[in-house]
Amino acid sequence: MAADDAPTPDPATGVPRDEDADAATVDTDHRPPRRHRWARRLLMAAGVLVVVLVVAGALFLVLTRNPEPDDFYTPPDDLPDEPGTVLRSEPFDHGLPPGTRGWRVLYTSTDEDGDPIAVSGLVLAPREAPDGPRPVLAWAHGTTGIARPCAPSLTDRPLEGIPDLSGAIERGWVVALTDYPGLGTPGPHPYLVGDSEGRAVLDSVRAAHELDTGVDLTDDYVIWGHSQGGHAALFAGQLAADHLPEHDLAGVAAIAPATRLADNLAAIEGSEIGNVLSIFAVEAWTRYYDGLDTDVLVPRARRPAERIAAACINQPSRFRLLVDAFTLPRTVTARPIADDPDWKGPLAANAPDPGGIAAPVLVAQGLADEVVAPEVTEGWVADRCAAGAPTDFRTYPGLDHLSVVDPAGDAALAWSAERLADDGDGDGDGDEADSGDSGATPSGCPPAATVSR
Repeated sequence: MAADDAPTPDPATGVPRDEDADAATVDTDHRPPRRHRWARRLLMAAGVLVVVLVVAGALFLVLTRNPEPDDFYTPPDDLPDEPGTVLRSEPFDHGLPPGTRGWRVLYTSTDEDGDPIAVSGLVLAPREAPDGPRPVLAWAHGTTGIARPCAPSLTDRPLEGIPDLSGAIERGWVVALTDYPGLGTPGPHPYLVGDSEGRAVLDSVRAAHELDTGVDLTDDYVIWGHSQGGHAALFAGQLAADHLPEHDLAGVAAIAPATRLADNLAAIEGSEIGNVLSIFAVEAWTRYYDGLDTDVLVPRARRPAERIAAACINQPSRFRLLVDAFTLPRTVTARPIADDPDWKGPLAANAPDPGGIAAPVLVAQGLADEVVAPEVTEGWVADRCAAGAPTDFRTYPGLDHLSVVDPAGDAALAWSAERLADDGDGDGDGDEADSGDSGATPSGCPPAATVSR
């Protein structure tokens, strides 16, 4: 080793120093403490997480947006006074049973003041026109929401959640499916406002007659509905003689219908589905009726309620609805709606009159229903029977609000065919149709015919 390369002695000890080691020691001494390094890493990870959450949130909002109703649903400025007038129609083929033709329609109905309004919906008919005239089946759908995009005709699966209509189409019947006012067309939607929904159902029958479906139609018709639609069907039956006198109502089939609204809402108060349905009712009625206010909701529920009112059960926004429903307090109403003086009148006015329907009525109720309490339906049926009105009541043990739809729909088909004196081929020879309930004993008033499953 050259003399110039010799290590420099340490002045204090005389021992040669290792300058490379000293440099390493200096570098180590200048590194930040370990806890600071971890803090930096945590901050970086938090920043990444925030970015991921922001992107995920934005993606969630994009993927769960409601579709906007297209120009088809915008009514013309001048509406004809005649209810049931078809304003426009176009072919529709999404999610239809085999052998079925469909049309999306915009037709006229009337509001509470008797003024014309536009309502959207669908009309279905068999592709092969049957021999001889056929009746119309008017379907009233269950709750989908109260916002414009919640119209079933706006979805790719408009028949989801309703009974299989193949049997009706095979019999050659024409099916009219209203969206109700304010769903599809400009609102507000009169959720559980019986007269408005009932008129829209009846006027869909007129629209089906006006549309060129290729099927010769009789003046006879039947009405089916589920849940909100069961309520609408009962009100349509109640209004039929006055609002649709030119046609003959053969019967009304109501599956798990809302009847005594105050009791219906009280029975599900505090449940998740009860909270959502109460919000739909409050948000819809405060927009429809003067003098009602959302202060019936507790403060914590009011902001989520606004978002829930903008969501639809039958659209991608149902995922937003689930998120908002999760944030609701246990009870969303500050006091029972039925006890509020301002709400008692509308609740009573929108309860169908048990004796107000002259036509025969079939009521089907699942006994495990978590949305429409069976005891409320049974009470309404008992009142109808006490009024001497023709009634067929069937209960389904173990079936809930949705699982009852298909078996009850089978029963409604057979029951309706009997009412129409149709043995299945439409020749009107009056042969009795299959009851549609295997193992059931048909019954009129309670005790109900119980269907074993």
